[in-house]
Amino acid sequence: MTRTEPRTGARAVPPGDLPGVRAQLRGVTADLAAGRNCLWLVTDAMVESGLADELYRGALFGTPVRVDVPPPPSPRARGPEPEREPATGEGDGWAAGDGGARADGHGGAWADGEGDGWATGEGDGWAAGDGGARADGDAGAWADGEGDGWATGEGDGWAAGDGGARADGDAGAWADGEGDGWADGDAGAWADGDDLPYLDLSDDGFDLDLGWSLDARAPRVPAPRTEQAGPRHDPHGLLARLAKELSVDADEAVATLVDPGRGRRPVVGIRAWTEPDDHDGGTSPGPGPGTGPGTGTRARGAAVERLFRLLAAAVKDAGLPPGERPRLLVVARLRDLPEPLPDELRHGLGDTAVHWWWGALGRLDTATAVAPILDHGPDTSGRDRDPLAERIRRAVRSETVVEICGPDLELARLLALEWDGAQHTLGAAVGRCLAAAPTPVPSACPPLRRIGALLRPGAELRQAWAAGAVVSWEGRLRAHVGVWHPAAPADGPQPAPDGDVRARLTALVSQAQQRVLAPWIEEARQRLAVRALGHLNRPVATLVADYADRPPAYLGGDPERAFLELQVGELLRAHVSGALALPPRDAALLRLLVTTRNVLAHRSVLYDRTLDELCGELSQADLRAA
Repeated sequence: MTRTEPRTGARAVPPGDLPGVRAQLRGVTADLAAGRNCLWLVTDAMVESGLADELYRGALFGTPVRVDVPPPPSPRARGPEPEREPATGEGDGWAAGDGGARADGHGGAWADGEGDGWATGEGDGWAAGDGGARADGDAGAWADGEGDGWATGEGDGWAAGDGGARADGDAGAWADGEGDGWADGDAGAWADGDDLPYLDLSDDGFDLDLGWSLDARAPRVPAPRTEQAGPRHDPHGLLARLAKELSVDADEAVATLVDPGRGRRPVVGIRAWTEPDDHDGGTSPGPGPGTGPGTGTRARGAAVERLFRLLAAAVKDAGLPPGERPRLLVVARLRDLPEPLPDELRHGLGDTAVHWWWGALGRLDTATAVAPILDHGPDTSGRDRDPLAERIRRAVRSETVVEICGPDLELARLLALEWDGAQHTLGAAVGRCLAAAPTPVPSACPPLRRIGALLRPGAELRQAWAAGAVVSWEGRLRAHVGVWHPAAPADGPQPAPDGDVRARLTALVSQAQQRVLAPWIEEARQRLAVRALGHLNRPVATLVADYADRPPAYLGGDPERAFLELQVGELLRAHVSGALALPPRDAALLRLLVTTRNVLAHRSVLYDRTLDELCGELSQADLRAA
């Protein structure tokens, strides 16, 4: 994530260096060290930008013993799956009457009806009506259609000329020239649900009656039972990949983690957004028929939920104390898991701590992220510049970017690059940045019925939080600026903002200006009050009694200290009435302070001209002798 900004050459601050990120990483690593599993929920945009992967690595690689479960291979990398279809009369399977063994039609892999493979000729692979079993055309190795090999003739053995492999004449069990067994010319392989298997018993003089009647029908062998592929048998499933890292079979992965003979137990790290949809397993996303476990529906995150439950049960059965348990670190988006799972884990399933990326970043984080772009260092070239005035302007610009963008670090970097600091260009710059960066749509944000933010997003806000539409900013709920401000591409028409957009943008800029300028205004007032003590035209006690709206009662016996508490408006009234005679420069600064305080008190925005004048006057006031 560390990169150089193209227009400034400034190196971006790595996310791991931000104080809010470090605080969340400390919380996750502390829970892991205490023997608890950790589920870390992040937003969709964090996964797309790569920030989620960086946080995952920072948390996992801070543990001494760890297992980083790799993502599943892409479908292209896995290669084609082998076909497991039964044989049919004219086509595919182990063998076919006019085709091949494990081959299609007249050609194939194991056997080729016309030519090569395991067996060739006019017939089939293992056995065929007019050909051979594992043999060439009209000659033979294992068996020959016309002659010798393991068995020849018209009757019994591995193969027969017009009959079958291990079959008599025109019938057959393993293979039959006319129909049944391993291969059947016009029927199926291995299958007959109505008949019992045929036993080829030698005539040794004993009469063995098993009660089976052939009734002059050719018996068939039942089809073999095929094992269904499940989660534990998926070669690319989560358990299989974990087992591969542990060098064991998939069925032994969880048992290996809790094995009493194992030394230090690892932290198993999983990126849930890389896990594919899973058949069965897990909590169904909603009620209704066909949505429960085992119904074949695709449950997102079912493999992760299964691993949580399996490990929790294994740890409980093994009786491992917290300091000796294997732990899971799962970083996931909300849509990567079954919906009820975060709350189940938080309420005690598997002793798991659930961390939300909610309120993690604050004002200091965003200001730190944009500082390399705005702060190019002090100008010491000797040119006629005012360093203090520039510092105040830069602070107002930085705070404005922070206030508008909130915890969206990428948007804040873009706005810091795009905006020149002038108030009349701010709206257009915000629109261009919103068009260039992925931002939530207005429909993603529900109405915010309260202001205060809790420790985690409520159920009604979780989808909006996942989409980045609602954030917790400095302990309060807040809609992303992209929800209410229109995007405007640089090469497209600029939409005229409506009254609501202008009002919300004005309120944010005013808050930024107040945050920066209020300490400067108060400090300048205190210095003016100190200098004004030497320019009084009336006794200080009289002046305090006449112009102080609310004189502090605890200073009733100390009028000079009470005078120093007069506000800028009260000082200006005393100066205008003649009770106080300030020098012209101090009087101009006092009027400017009164104007600035009144504008900001009503949540309005200072014009660029007023702001530049205030910065200059504050700088000059610092240079004047007290």
